[in-house]
Parts: sequence; structure tokens; C-alpha cells
Amino acid sequence: MRIAERILEYASRRAGSFHRRELMSDLAAADVSVASAQMQLNRLVASGRLSRTSYGTYELSANIKMDYHYQSTDEEIALSRLIRGKFPFVDFCVWKPSALVPFMQHIPALSMVLVDVERVAMESVFHFMQSQQHYRPVLLNPSPQECDRYITTERIFIVRPLISESPLEDIDGVRVPTLEKMLVDAAGDKELAFAQGAELYTICSNAHAAHHVSTRRLLRYASRRNRKQLMLKILKTITPRQHDTPRQ
Repeated sequence: MRIAERILEYASRRAGSFHRRELMSDLAAADVSVASAQMQLNRLVASGRLSRTSYGTYELSANIKMDYHYQSTDEEIALSRLIRGKFPFVDFCVWKPSALVPFMQHIPALSMVLVDVERVAMESVFHFMQSQQHYRPVLLNPSPQECDRYITTERIFIVRPLISESPLEDIDGVRVPTLEKMLVDAAGDKELAFAQGAELYTICSNAHAAHHVSTRRLLRYASRRNRKQLMLKILKTITPRQHDTPRQ
């Protein structure tokens, strides 16, 4: 990911406003030099995508929408590489439901990691993760009752089936979900019950307001999950300014 994109992504995670010192600290962790970061920061201000609100403080300019790119943690990257090394031909993605928190009104305490993997390899990946002492407890496609019983604030890994043709992308060599997949999954997955009901409308509205969302990709995946009518209903509640035009 380019430096300018990292800066805009950081601004989005901080609800649009951030301090230069905190940004530089975040970029330093990604091995970005201060000089390069400052140059890109100045260019973003000059182009109007960022505005300087006070000394050392910046914010996203009004009505700026960004492409969404899921940011994996070091733990997720390590797990993805471990699975890829053992199962090189299996399609999967690793992600945290807490990625939805910036779009939510009510903030839940979440500490789960989802491993969405092709159904044919799901049990093999589950047993492989069980054999790795760092990935316990691990649940295999839990039932709604098991989700209620075992999903708490404690760290937990869940291996689930990856729906065919799920919208995924590669970020720095790691397979991750697109925003469209996350929104449709939130609309009905048993592990994501915290995001459903009225909260789902808030999540979708905030996601559309801050990011480009491909309506075509969203509805195509929603159709595969039998959630197209629900997503169409939600889209109708989003104002024309928030509702992005269909994108591939």
C-alpha cells in the first residue's frame, strides 16, 4: 500500500481527525520514513484530500470517500502465512469482526479471529490450528447455541466455511475480505449477531458514508448468501450521497 493510501486509511480509522505525531508513530511501525510521510502529508493537504485544522492536527476533507482496505494485525499475518504454508492451494481469509467497530454505534467487547476457508479443507485447517499451541481455543463452524455459549471477551479462533466467489483481495500478500463481504456477513452470520438488527443499518450507513462500496459486488455476494432483499432494503435507507454507484 502506498504511503498516501496509508495516511488516508489512518485518518479514516481515527474518524477523520488525527495528530501528526500519532500518524508518524503509526507509519514508523510500517517502516515509513518521517521525510517520506511528511512529503505525502503535504501533498494530500495541497490536493484538498486532507485539511490542516490546527498546528499538527489534520482531518479528512468533507465528502472525501476512500477505498476500504482491511488492515491485518501481525498475528493475523502470521496465521495466514502458517495456513498458506501448510495448505498452498486452499482459498481462505483471516479477519477480525472488530474491524466493523468503527462503523458501529454500540461498541461490543470483541476478541475473536475468523478463519474463512473452503469447506473441503475446513476440518483439516481446524485440526492443524489445534495442533499449534498459539491458536487455542479453536471452534469449528459453531452452531448458534455454541456461539452463545463460547464466544465471550476471551480470545477465540473460529474456522468457518468460505462461501464460493466471496469478494476477497490480497493486501501485502495476505488474503483478506473486502468491505462488501464484511457487510453481507454482518447481515446474518451467527458469529456476528452483535452487528445485526438496528446496528446493521448503522454499520452500512457509516461504511457507505466513509468508503466506496461496490453495489454490484455487494449484491452479487448477498445473492449467494440469500441476503439480497435485506441488503436492498438497507440500501434504500442510505441517502444518494452515501450510496455509491455500482463498481467492479
